[in-house]
Amino acid sequence: MTRITLTAAALLLLSCGTQIVFAEQAEQKPEPISSEVLLQASSSWKGDQYKYPQGLPLITVKTILFQPGAKSKPHSHEIPGAAFIQEGELLCEVPVTGLAKRFVKGVVLPTTFKNDLHTCENTGTEVAKVLVFYAGAVGVPTSYYIQK
Repeated sequence: MTRITLTAAALLLLSCGTQIVFAEQAEQKPEPISSEVLLQASSSWKGDQYKYPQGLPLITVKTILFQPGAKSKPHSHEIPGAAFIQEGELLCEVPVTGLAKRFVKGVVLPTTFKNDLHTCENTGTEVAKVLVFYAGAVGVPTSYYIQK
C-alpha cells in the first residue's frame, strides 16, 4: 500500500509540474512588433562593391513581372539595389563571364552593380514576380540597356 501511495503521489506531483509548464507556455505571447533582417549587403551577388551615386538621393521601388520563358534585354545597374523574388524563379546570367545564378521564390538578393551587362530569365512555368528596391539619385536611371 505504501508503494501505491508513493506512486500516486509521484504521478500527482509530475502532473502538477507539467500543468505549470504548460501554463507558463500558454502565457507567453508573441511580441506585438517584431523585425527580421532579410538582407544586408555592401556588394552585389557577384561580389562587386556598392557605391552610391552623386546627387540628390532617390529611392525607387518596382514590381517586375516575367512571364514564363521571358528574358530581359542585356542591361546593367550603376546604383545599389535589392530584389525580393515574390513568386516564381529567375536565372540571372553575365554573358561575358558565363557566371549564372538561379534565384527562387522567397530569396532576397543584392542586385548586380557596375557596368556588368546581365540578363534575367524566367525558367519556370509560372509568372515570376520580383520586387526591386534601388538606392539611386535624381537623374540616374535604375537600369542601362544596350542600344542596337
